[in-house]
Amino acid sequence: MKLLIIIFAVVVMLLGCFGKVIESSYYQLDYVPTPKEMLSEATYPYTVRVKDFNIAEAYRRNNIVYRQSPYKLHFYNYDLWAVKLEYMIPDIFFRHLDAAKIFSEVKRGMDMEESDYTINGTIRAIEEYDNQDEWYAHLAMNINLQESRTRKVLWSREWDYRKKVSNLETIYVVRGLSELLEYIHNEAIADIDSVISRRTGVSKNIFYKDSIEVETLPPPGEIE
Repeated sequence: MKLLIIIFAVVVMLLGCFGKVIESSYYQLDYVPTPKEMLSEATYPYTVRVKDFNIAEAYRRNNIVYRQSPYKLHFYNYDLWAVKLEYMIPDIFFRHLDAAKIFSEVKRGMDMEESDYTINGTIRAIEEYDNQDEWYAHLAMNINLQESRTRKVLWSREWDYRKKVSNLETIYVVRGLSELLEYIHNEAIADIDSVISRRTGVSKNIFYKDSIEVETLPPPGEIE
């Protein structure tokens, strides 16, 4: 018994000397949607449902992804997404679209009543991109608008943006990704407004200010 106590004490001492338990950090994308007072009061008399997005298999995980070349991915062991991205991103788009007041009702969950329109999306890449002393937030995705009754795609658009961040700490990359996401959602909502406007003959004239610098070309790869 005495020997066991001594062994236990030695193990505790060694753990204290040579390392400690590393706690995981959990992150989420977030931003405040464009204030309602900046938008028109007009609302189209239709309902829309934002579905869960698809996501490329490499990013279908809680680990935050980073890369240093187009051919090799790395996964942080202790920097994790708090919510699965295929749920988190459409949740944010739902909140933004609801604030824009384009539609009479914006739905997120599933119910028996079919909406007039459906919004789907695919997350193709969401990651930190490192190149020596430069770090980027990289976000590539697609969003499309369908007429629910006919399943006809009325609008679809691809984005592939990256934004330089000032610090390699993960929180700065997540902040950069949040800014890119807001930028994309602003463009998507303006496009959707135009599509619905052409179908109804009524325009809400939504205007957004481009508030961040993004790079669209070349697509992420070796950076000169």
